[in-house]
Amino acid sequence: MRNLAAMHVFQQLIGRSLAIGVLGLIALPASAQLTDTQVDRVVEALRQASKPEKPNTGLYSDWQVKPENITRWSKECGGREISPTEFQANAGTARSIVTCVVRDVLKQEAKAIGNNETIAVQRVAAWWMTGDSAKYNAREIAPYVQKALKAYQTASGEKPTAKQTFYERYMNAGYDAVQRKDQKAARLYFQRALDERPQDQFALQAIRNLDTPKRDSSRSTPITEKPTQPNR
Repeated sequence: MRNLAAMHVFQQLIGRSLAIGVLGLIALPASAQLTDTQVDRVVEALRQASKPEKPNTGLYSDWQVKPENITRWSKECGGREISPTEFQANAGTARSIVTCVVRDVLKQEAKAIGNNETIAVQRVAAWWMTGDSAKYNAREIAPYVQKALKAYQTASGEKPTAKQTFYERYMNAGYDAVQRKDQKAARLYFQRALDERPQDQFALQAIRNLDTPKRDSSRSTPITEKPTQPNR
């Protein structure tokens, strides 16, 4: 009888655990990813929260980026270092680099974020301020985090960037780099496109083209050839 009673209790516990597990997966899938539009809104929210009322000579652009981060991030995201002055002067370049960085942070934070947009914005805002996303509940940065969250939640339907996927942006940036004969930057962009779509034939071919010595032959595939219909 004791064995039967114990088995009954065990079955009840297993049933409850399975139910909780299923509900947990439904409510918060660990593999969820923010859409491109949501990433753009996070970037814009950081801009609005960071933009200073008075010019700050030590930080650059509306996102208030340190000069040492500008040189490092621009090389990682675009293949070449740009100066803080160029970053400050070109809002489009600044947004592109910040988007690249935020995108990577969101990927690293995927498990902690799940499908919770609020947590995503709060953690990224905390990382932007302190370098530690786990401090999103810290009292000392609460005003900034809440300002970023409010900007995200009240964002209008107007998109700050073109209606392109990150894959398309990286591929187009890669083709542009090839035309500038900047193969190092082109390779970086094509690799990032491949990260977005693993085994994508267009990205793989673009990288192979970079490795192929240029020959004077009309039969060879031009490095700058763009796909007419990308795989989705």
